[in-house]
Amino acid sequence: MQAPGYPHVRSRRSLSRAAAGRWLGLLLLLPAACACPTPVERWDTPQATLALWQARLCRDDPEGEYACLSRDFQKSFGGYQSYFAARTALLEQNATAAWLFGHADLLDHVADLSFDADGQHAAIVLQTGDNSLVVGFEREAWVSATWDDGHTLTARQRAPLDSLVVKSAKGQWLRIDRPELTDTAHLSEVRFSGRWLISDLAGLATPPAAAEPVP
Repeated sequence: MQAPGYPHVRSRRSLSRAAAGRWLGLLLLLPAACACPTPVERWDTPQATLALWQARLCRDDPEGEYACLSRDFQKSFGGYQSYFAARTALLEQNATAAWLFGHADLLDHVADLSFDADGQHAAIVLQTGDNSLVVGFEREAWVSATWDDGHTLTARQRAPLDSLVVKSAKGQWLRIDRPELTDTAHLSEVRFSGRWLISDLAGLATPPAAAEPVP
C-alpha cells in the first residue's frame, strides 16, 4: 500500500544520499500507513494524546499533529509548517523515532510514565530494544461554552485549571480568558477540562518563533 505523500521515483540511481535518507524515513513509516489507527479525540491522559498524535502522523495530517502540541511548544515553532519541517527532519535523522512512531502498536512500547509533583507535567519513555526516547506533556486548561441554539466554542486558557478560580473576600469567581461569554442569557453550559498536550517530542529541536501568532 502506498503511503500518503509517498513520491513516485523514476530511477533509484538518480537519488542523492540526502534523498535516500528521506526515503528511509518514509519506508519506516509504511507499516503504519497501511494500517493507520483511528484518531480518537481524547486528551485526558498523556497516552490518549500520544495515540491521537500518532494516528494523525500516520494520516499525513501535520495540522492535526500540531493541534496535539502545548501552547508553548506551538509558540516555539510559530506555525505548523515549521513544526512539520522539524518533525520530518527528526524522522529522517532518528531511526528509533521513525520506527516507533511508524507502528500502530506504539503504546505497547511505553517503558515508563511519570508525573511531576505539580500534576501539570508528565513524561512517557518509549523503548524498542536498547533504544529509547522521551515525549514530554503539559496539562492545559480548556473551556467549552455551549449556547441554547447548540453552537459551541472551545478555547485553551492561558493559566492552569487551578488558577481559573479566584478567591476574594466577596467570594469566588471564575477567570476565563476565552471564549468571550457575551450572550450569557442564552448560555446553557460551560465545561472545564484539562488536556494533556505534547510539550517536547524526543528532544525535537525547535527553531526561533516565527511571526505567525498562536491562539
